[in-house]
Amino acid sequence: MVLRVAGLRLWLDARESGLHLTAPESHVKFVRRETSDDGPTCDGHESPGVSGNLVLRVRNQQMSEISPEWTPLCVTKAWELWLDEAGRYVFIARRQSPPRMAIVDPGFTAGEVIGDFASGSGEDAFPLQGLGIMFFVNWLAGCGDAILHAAGVVVDGKGYCFTGSSGAGKSTLAAALASNPSATVLGEDQIILRYIDGRFTIYGTPWHENPDLCAPLCVPLKKLFFLDREAAQPLATVAPFDGVTRLLQTAFIPYYRPKAVSAILDRLAILAEAVPFYTLGYRLGDDPLALIQGA
Repeated sequence: MVLRVAGLRLWLDARESGLHLTAPESHVKFVRRETSDDGPTCDGHESPGVSGNLVLRVRNQQMSEISPEWTPLCVTKAWELWLDEAGRYVFIARRQSPPRMAIVDPGFTAGEVIGDFASGSGEDAFPLQGLGIMFFVNWLAGCGDAILHAAGVVVDGKGYCFTGSSGAGKSTLAAALASNPSATVLGEDQIILRYIDGRFTIYGTPWHENPDLCAPLCVPLKKLFFLDREAAQPLATVAPFDGVTRLLQTAFIPYYRPKAVSAILDRLAILAEAVPFYTLGYRLGDDPLALIQGA
């Protein structure tokens, strides 16, 4: 199985595990089952210099215990990230059933996913369940790129991004835009932002509850909006510094990796000068497409 997101081709090799891999419904559009590289999937915008291939061997066995020689980078109730004695990243999701870990080399080219996946029904829905977003957060961080807590849409080949905290109305806006035949929703809650060949590009992602509100596409970013239900007016410009500050409050930033954070901050500074920021006071009944195109 090959999962392709934002330029990374993630190969899950389960041939020696005896498992039949399936994927969550929202991931299906991003999955390829071919065994050879058939080229970029982002309308020609994907550059060979930023594409990657990561092969993860799936091991169907109980994951090992944490070694005292490992260094904790981030430990939460939902997931953990450690650095092992060889300098590899170790991602752990203990709350998943079954618990699982992924061990990956620093360059994100090879590794393995370990879990007792056959202990239940005999097959696992997806070995990276519970690890996907943070896994990609750390791969992207190595490139100076990031995942935004945002909805995204493509209109006439241009990308529009709508960021905000939980409850800001991202999913509501995405659903409203999806009803317009000229718009394609890239994602309702997470969008990947990359800086490629001197321009900012947004990518669709598979980590959504509604599989209809995501797409495996990428387009140049035209405008970025901060959703604000309490805004006095439907649309207003946002100063570059204020926009970067707002992005840092909601984006998936790996603050436990200082060098990567520094690179991301440099990219956001460039973004603030290259892409206009606005507040968007979208309310039900408004025509969101007319608002964003008129900005």
